[in-house]
Amino acid sequence: MDRRLMNISILGLGFMFVFTSFLTKTVLKSIEKEDPSFTGDGYTSLCIIYGVFALCNWLAPTIIGMIGSRKSIYLGSICYVAFLTPFLWPSNILLYTMSVLLGFGASIIWTGQGTYLTMNSDLSTISRNSGIFWAMSKISICIGNVFVILVLRDKTELNESTRMLVFTVLAVVCGFGTLILMILRPSVDAEDKENEVNFQKPNSMIPKKELKDSMRLLMTKDMLLLSTLFLFTGLHVSFYSGVYSSCIAFTKSMSTNTNQLLGYTGILVGVGEVTGGLLCSILGKKSPRSDSKFSGLSRSTVIIISFLINIVAYGLIFVNLPNDSPFGDSYTKSFIKPNQYLAVFCGFLLGLGDSGFTTQIYNIIGVKYSDNSSSATSLFMFMQAMSAAISFFYSNQFGIYAQLIILIIVMTIGTLSFLVVDKFISI
Repeated sequence: MDRRLMNISILGLGFMFVFTSFLTKTVLKSIEKEDPSFTGDGYTSLCIIYGVFALCNWLAPTIIGMIGSRKSIYLGSICYVAFLTPFLWPSNILLYTMSVLLGFGASIIWTGQGTYLTMNSDLSTISRNSGIFWAMSKISICIGNVFVILVLRDKTELNESTRMLVFTVLAVVCGFGTLILMILRPSVDAEDKENEVNFQKPNSMIPKKELKDSMRLLMTKDMLLLSTLFLFTGLHVSFYSGVYSSCIAFTKSMSTNTNQLLGYTGILVGVGEVTGGLLCSILGKKSPRSDSKFSGLSRSTVIIISFLINIVAYGLIFVNLPNDSPFGDSYTKSFIKPNQYLAVFCGFLLGLGDSGFTTQIYNIIGVKYSDNSSSATSLFMFMQAMSAAISFFYSNQFGIYAQLIILIIVMTIGTLSFLVVDKFISI
């Protein structure tokens, strides 16, 4: 295995352990039942996380330029470990404080990841590396939810002792992932380290100039077009990671143990993410350009397939879940009687579609913005986090039907915009 592929594998392995966790809203609801003085809200916490995430993305390129992508990834992972503390020692102040910290950590770990991925890739390996990283990192969803299913077996509520066990284990696993990320190596041989430093630090030591460069990049035609798809990924992530999971847990007419059903759905989301990442890695790894006659799927083809997968998923969710399911326990039915098997299958489709969109975004950033990957990645993360924060804000206000319609409209515009940009990329 060559040095750069080893780096990508270590990066994916570290992310796999760091992100082995499950969703917070239903957990916070169980804490509130134990302690009425605790009023922490999952949607509010997520809104804070993504809001801070969005703002800090403007500073992320400067931080990465100052300390490097590897140290940024490591520092960000520590923030993820710290975020688990409010679930061990519930406190409203601690929850929202750690939400702010996690928002900052997310900005530097993901921008650092995009920069490090680009540094370890070239035109012939960017598809392969994006797919490998995405598949490895998303195994975390499967691991976390398998653990939850085992713990919640024959239990309908997450009591205090069970919660302490779950989050203690998750904290240890997350800490182990942080240790793995400490061994990330430079992307080049020792004699070329100076070139790597120059790659990361063109002007990043000057925050004002870096902000101006990011704004200038944002205002370019292609970046403005891509921004619509960036915004969609944020809406989609917030939907399947926060809204959809809560809807399943709250739809009581679907199963006698919806919390356990939530675990099965999470596993299928992870399987979809991993499957999509592997397919993109295998089918796209030999394609040096999007319109190449060489075998392999182009970026545009993957995007179109992902679009169709999401359309099917959104349609099935529309007919399967009641409109009031995002707000709390629901015993009503939608167009059909809520079906648990259909709900789990939709989780797979949501993960599969997400992997296709995200890997191709990393692909096009690595190809088109290889000389300015930290700024391009930070803009992607800014757009994604901003739209996710907006989504979590209106999740308590809109029923699931309205949210699905918003997703379809933004996805359609974003897909068309991506196809326009990809068509005119000359490699």
